[in-house]
Amino acid sequence: MKYKILIVEDNQKLASLFQEALGDEYNTHPAFNLKQAKACLDGIHGLLLDLQLPDGEGLSLIKPARQINPSCVIIVVTAYGTIQKAVEALKLGATDFLEKPVDLEALVQRFQNLFPLQESKDLVAESAKMVEMLQMADRVASTPFPVLITGETGTGKDVLAHYIHQHSGREKFIGLNCASVPHELADSMLFGHLKGSFTGATETRKGLLSAAEGGTLFLDEIGELPLSLQPKLLRFLDSGCYLPLGSSQESKSDARIIAATNKDLKKAVKEGFFRKDLHFRLTTFPIHIPSLGERKDDIIPLVNYHLERVEQMLGRRVCLSDSAKELLLEYHFPGNVRELFNLLDRTSLLTGGDITDSSLRSFLSPPTEDELVPGDFWSESRGHVLKREKELIDAALAATGGNKAAAARALKVSYKTLLNKMKKLGL
Repeated sequence: MKYKILIVEDNQKLASLFQEALGDEYNTHPAFNLKQAKACLDGIHGLLLDLQLPDGEGLSLIKPARQINPSCVIIVVTAYGTIQKAVEALKLGATDFLEKPVDLEALVQRFQNLFPLQESKDLVAESAKMVEMLQMADRVASTPFPVLITGETGTGKDVLAHYIHQHSGREKFIGLNCASVPHELADSMLFGHLKGSFTGATETRKGLLSAAEGGTLFLDEIGELPLSLQPKLLRFLDSGCYLPLGSSQESKSDARIIAATNKDLKKAVKEGFFRKDLHFRLTTFPIHIPSLGERKDDIIPLVNYHLERVEQMLGRRVCLSDSAKELLLEYHFPGNVRELFNLLDRTSLLTGGDITDSSLRSFLSPPTEDELVPGDFWSESRGHVLKREKELIDAALAATGGNKAAAARALKVSYKTLLNKMKKLGL
């Protein structure tokens, strides 16, 4: 069974582009106004929502979508300069937002990342390092202490943040990717503002700290938070008080802060990009997620967990050969769990569900020179790898009727990468 995504967008050409981008992996259905959308909310797993519609505001769909399916993934699309609408959407229960013009690859990636997150009740933890990490998370979950989650890209920092929240007894969870917010609007988004406090502030609005009252505010990529706002966040962590933009009267919130980063914040402190006192405060309770290469015992359990989901989506059995499992255990996984899941998605689709070491090999990233081991599987001839790449591209093009854009999405590479590969292989 494929996830069903409702695309609410009054621009029919843009709606078609969204459908084309998402159509290979999901069942998509367009609605061009509020009336049509309200009639289509039953049974959806995801909602791509334009906030400006001809018969009203898209914001009014968030609450009923949440009532019908509490785990619905809701991504709102905002026009440039309407970032405050995105804030309102997050307060009402939206999962994430994207600004126009929408990067279609980023859109697909957001849904890919968020769907497993919504259905994930627990983390896979078979290795000793992960068991120890989850024990730490369990100990801190019910406390008000801030948590700083560190780890490489793709290790599952957002999943761990949800895990901690789910075990905290708190109500709402609001997430914000600090890297996606324009610096000039970050203050207003986090702390709110008064009417007239800046050009375009036509009304007083509360920020995400207020919206997260009684819940959790997850600040992903905290290393990207503007330096000018870091003292305000520190003040809130110390006292629970903050000053909305343009206000002389402090506000209070009991929102719990969970932050995450793949950056070396100690290095950022030394270089002057991150405040030492804020780093010290955030590390009241730090939790580090080990890379997948450091937790080999989790690889096969993660494979089994994810293939169950893939089988449900594809509606067919997926088998992984013993040699394929051995290959995964040898591989270094620079993209961590996210790379593993994407790899399984690709090969499940392109092999018809019979995954062998041969079908996996050409999708794996070769290690750096420092990581090469004489006689390992990368010593195999480059000619074999190129041959396998050609076979996979041919299969993707055949499956999509020669549509290169659709083939690129099936292979989970950019359109430009596919064209370069085809040129190199003489296709």
